[in-house]
Amino acid sequence: MCACMTREALLDICKQNQLYRTPSLNDKLYCNFKGFSHIACLEEYVNLKALFLEGNVLESLDGLPPLKELKCLYVQQNCIWKISNLEAVENLDTLNISNNQLTRLEGLSCCKSLRTLIATHNHLSTLDSVEHLAECNALQTLDLQNNELSDPGIVDVLKQIPDLRCLYLKGNPVVSNIKNYRKVLITSIPTLTYLDDRPVFENERKIAEAWLEGGLDAERAMRNKLKEEEDARHRKNHEYMLEMRAQGWRERRKRLGLPEGDTDPALDDLSDSEYEFPEEPPELLEARQRLAAYTARPGEEEPAEVASTRQSL
Repeated sequence: MCACMTREALLDICKQNQLYRTPSLNDKLYCNFKGFSHIACLEEYVNLKALFLEGNVLESLDGLPPLKELKCLYVQQNCIWKISNLEAVENLDTLNISNNQLTRLEGLSCCKSLRTLIATHNHLSTLDSVEHLAECNALQTLDLQNNELSDPGIVDVLKQIPDLRCLYLKGNPVVSNIKNYRKVLITSIPTLTYLDDRPVFENERKIAEAWLEGGLDAERAMRNKLKEEEDARHRKNHEYMLEMRAQGWRERRKRLGLPEGDTDPALDDLSDSEYEFPEEPPELLEARQRLAAYTARPGEEEPAEVASTRQSL
């Protein structure tokens, strides 16, 4: 059953979540999973920084009052079919509008500070449905997973976002439709540091750029070059550690008044000759001879191979 977002309902939410009874003192408001069908009566909550409207039955964002301090808006799992009225929250930093009924991204450019957009599990399918993203100049994290995007032309849209750092496209047909998908995205978006399920490290970017310039041969050459550089760094670090250890031993030998050298002074007293085992006591030798000469009583004979081994010992 749908519920109305009334002033009394909001005050009751504040009481349940141990928030302030004076609306203007709250910087967050939890209106998630309340069955609200419309946004209303939020005019007094002027200092909100985070508004949670997840899991309701909202069909639009109409009703949002001017909330200049609002940074995070969570409206996932609703029935929203169109993005509208974000002019009221123009300082928004994060918008989660996943699991809705969107067929097009629009109305976002008024939020000049929008850095994170999560729009997974919607019905975005055409290139036209995401072209508006090119106008979101502050966007750094974009999550479009599990939509219906299939046009490789989306790369041309995404590379117009000047500071895009994290991109998630898994669950869209376009991932299979772009040959060498990961390399193409990395070389097309120089600012990218995370793509789908793993980071974009500097070495991967160098390899992808080499592939773009010269194909597989250039990629192999770059991989070999990076491997050689890594081995050289390891050798240099190893040699540096050895030199540090030797320097410490030289200083210690000097403090102890020992001859100069690069070895541990604690090992000076150890001989380089073969280790000589001490002589065994006569009692042990005599006992071993008696054991070798031992003859078992009738019926208690030990196997021949055991007797032979014992006597040889």
